[in-house]
Amino acid sequence: MPPVPAELRVQLERRYVLIFSICLAVVLSFPWVYAQIVAPARAAYSGFEYNADDHMVYASWMRQAMSGHLMMDNRFAVETQPGLTINLYFFALGQLARLTGIAAAAHIARIGLSVLLVNLLYGLIRRLTKDVYTTKLALTLAVVAGGIGFLVWHNFGQAFTRATPLGAVISPLLGGQLPTDVWQPEGFTFPSMLTNSLFVASLCLIVYVFRCVLDSRDSWRPVLPGAIAFGVLMNIHSYDALLIALVLVGFLVATAVQKGITGAWVGRAACIGAGAVPAALWFLHVLKNDPVFQARAATETYSPNFRQLLFGYFVMVVLAIWGIARERLGRRTAIGLAGFSILVVGMFALGTQPYEGYFLSYATWGVVMLAGLGVIAALSREEPVWNLMISWAVLGLLIPYFPALFQRKLTMGLSIPWAILAAIGLAGLGRSFERQARNLITVLGIIVLSGTSIYWILSREKSLISANVSNTTVHSVFLSPNVRDIVAYLDGLQPRRVVVLARPGVPNPASVIVDGEVKTEPDQWQTPYIPDLNPFMTGLAGAYTYAGHWSETPDYAKRRSVASRVFDARLTDEDRTEALKETQADFIIAPVPEAFPELPLADLRSYGTVRIDGPQFRLIEVSR
Repeated sequence: MPPVPAELRVQLERRYVLIFSICLAVVLSFPWVYAQIVAPARAAYSGFEYNADDHMVYASWMRQAMSGHLMMDNRFAVETQPGLTINLYFFALGQLARLTGIAAAAHIARIGLSVLLVNLLYGLIRRLTKDVYTTKLALTLAVVAGGIGFLVWHNFGQAFTRATPLGAVISPLLGGQLPTDVWQPEGFTFPSMLTNSLFVASLCLIVYVFRCVLDSRDSWRPVLPGAIAFGVLMNIHSYDALLIALVLVGFLVATAVQKGITGAWVGRAACIGAGAVPAALWFLHVLKNDPVFQARAATETYSPNFRQLLFGYFVMVVLAIWGIARERLGRRTAIGLAGFSILVVGMFALGTQPYEGYFLSYATWGVVMLAGLGVIAALSREEPVWNLMISWAVLGLLIPYFPALFQRKLTMGLSIPWAILAAIGLAGLGRSFERQARNLITVLGIIVLSGTSIYWILSREKSLISANVSNTTVHSVFLSPNVRDIVAYLDGLQPRRVVVLARPGVPNPASVIVDGEVKTEPDQWQTPYIPDLNPFMTGLAGAYTYAGHWSETPDYAKRRSVASRVFDARLTDEDRTEALKETQADFIIAPVPEAFPELPLADLRSYGTVRIDGPQFRLIEVSR
């Protein structure tokens, strides 16, 4: 097939980008539209069904921004705080929320940033691909590609709980844990677009910084915008700054091997990196002076075992390796692919246990990274963008095991480089056949690689909304009229400092009758028996909560226990008064005992004045 003229190529590609962006925006709007259709009478859609409690952290910052606060505190804690946290993204989103409300602002940002990301990705991809077909395929897969998760799909949790023939084979290989494309949206583009606008904003900044580094080879023009973008990224999602820095180390090695490095380019790239320094220094200042932030930063959030991670990208990795070998299998490339295979097999062999700590020590991680740099050097080419993709892909599998807290966040956007490389491999395969067969192979390839993304929206999002339950199992998707009234009352008390105590949530597992016995149905949860309202009071009403969030609340497990005891009818009045005093609560959201007969709930009206008396919950202002 003769090459398409450059001008016509640009026209065809841009038309595809436009159509693809419009279709993507429509698809990403499905959860919002569907929720409006199925919402119970007078109930309000919270806007978040996946990790609802985490989204209430973001909502809390937006709510503070709506009140004009640039410097914010953690309202999931009742301790005195200096209020030093600054998040430019949620401050900006809070200004939009003044007009639209919090949930709608997050939805608008998620859609708009997803369209922006598509355009940023196109600008990166077209530097690497040589024809319209490969460019379209690479852009499509960069957005929708996932791993094998659709073959063993679960709507809840990170572990295999349902018995299936295929699951029986795969589960032992992965230590009983699901591949990451089932449950870790930040590592994949479409799940990020579907669930979290912060993740999409971070991906936009990551891609933009990489583009600025590439462009700074011959010009100072991209340095200032690149530095600003890097600084904003450090402020809003600091983990990604480390990801970029390490990927650029691999990029430097690959480009140096090809003798493409110049002192001026390194200097301009360093100036871009310097943009993150002010935000990093402020981060350290907050960490030093805010004990509550220190407790939050010490939360243990480990990366999944390597087997889970690899299977989350497995099909893409195989296609990418095949494509590299097919396109350019010289001696050095063969050594690089062999080295990569040995590295992956070794990590796979070691990754036998569920993640309960650091997989690698600092020394071992350093050795693994050096091996990864060797692979990158062997696979390097003259094209800088190729070296960037190889560095991001190879090191992206290793960086999440950097032995530091919140290492799991270092998978951000890992599907992007592997999807682009996989698209090159798939396009090469397609070109081996006639046009009709090529199109069939392309369609089948996209369907297989997008299987997990399809499950994210049609299985999980739709099911969670229909069942009115977040994947957390203890948070509802919709706020009942009773809860809406409570939120409105507490929100109206701003800017008064108010501490609210609600009973921690009680999940409601689905059950089936088997041989006359009631048994819990795996991977099925219904609307929580008692929803955990704590995070919603902080996120939507701006109140402080004693036990609001598993990570943001210091010593959460203990505080959750204390909070539960306050509502227990078996507790003596003396002990309840003491526990209530410890929580510092100004208001109690007390479940009405008659509405939840299966639990021993106390009638707490004697502890204060009832401000909202609803069929499920009472808002009681505590008497001092």
